Amino acid sequence: MNRGISRRHMLGWGLGAMAMSNRIFAAEAGGFPVKPIRFVVPFAPGGSTDLLGRIVGRHMFPKSGQPVVVENVPGAGGNIGAAQVARAPADGYTLEIGSMSTHAMDDGLYHNLAFDPVDDFQTVAMLAFVINVIAVSSKLPVKNFDELLAYIRANPGKVNYSSGGIGSHNHLTLALLAKVANLDIVHVPYKGGGPAVSALVRGECDMFAGGASLLLPYAKSGQVRLIAVTEPQRYEGLPDVPSVSETIKGFKVTNWYGVMGPKGMPADRTELLNDEINRITALPDVAERYKTLGMVRDPLKPAEMHAMLEADRKLWSGIIKSMSIKPE
Repeated sequence: MNRGISRRHMLGWGLGAMAMSNRIFAAEAGGFPVKPIRFVVPFAPGGSTDLLGRIVGRHMFPKSGQPVVVENVPGAGGNIGAAQVARAPADGYTLEIGSMSTHAMDDGLYHNLAFDPVDDFQTVAMLAFVINVIAVSSKLPVKNFDELLAYIRANPGKVNYSSGGIGSHNHLTLALLAKVANLDIVHVPYKGGGPAVSALVRGECDMFAGGASLLLPYAKSGQVRLIAVTEPQRYEGLPDVPSVSETIKGFKVTNWYGVMGPKGMPADRTELLNDEINRITALPDVAERYKTLGMVRDPLKPAEMHAMLEADRKLWSGIIKSMSIKPE
């Protein structure tokens, strides 16, 4: 939707950007960060969370001389890494590259978590909304979504799909599709999106649902086929790939990634990190990278991100309960 931009709005944005820049400069001059910042990625290397952590991390607080160290801590659908962050000092030096799966989905799936995925964390900044795509191995004899549905129904229990783990976004996207379309497909969990995509590319698994960033390189080389997007409308960057909702009315699965910290972080440090991350995601080279990866920037404030997280948790808790999914 196009909206007119008044001179007053332009002035407001300009003043806001100046204030953000001044806060970042003052923080670096005043001593934060004085040691490396740790980005915990709760999945294996090669997935969208890992990629985003490295894209953003290399631009953080450049004048400070302090690096961002990306550490992959996979396992239990992202819960092992998330638990480390929940228990870390609330000083802004240990942050998580969080996702919808770990913080909005797992609460309805794991009943003995060592942490609360919402209440034990401070929302810091939104990194990106990710275009979610269903892909199939090039070895599967289907060319489009309707052919995929027909093939699965003709071969019940013989088509499988990989995921980044039990309760991951990849898992629940296709589990939901199986429920609403009455499909008999087999789940094969891996420890992260990267290994799950590798299994698809090698032909060990037939299907995968995940961020376009993971799948586009393999689609371009012909190793996988992009069958459908799970957003309500087609994505402008993939105009020939239909939406699932064109065949299954009302089907919708979105996905996002954001930075989370331990509960109790000082408000001024949280705001500073929010400013810095929003500055980075607006950089021209990062914006261009997002475009090629099928990612969309949304610079939410911490309170806005928290409200979104609460709403997503409520939504997915209901969906998971209706599907009777339990961790294996």
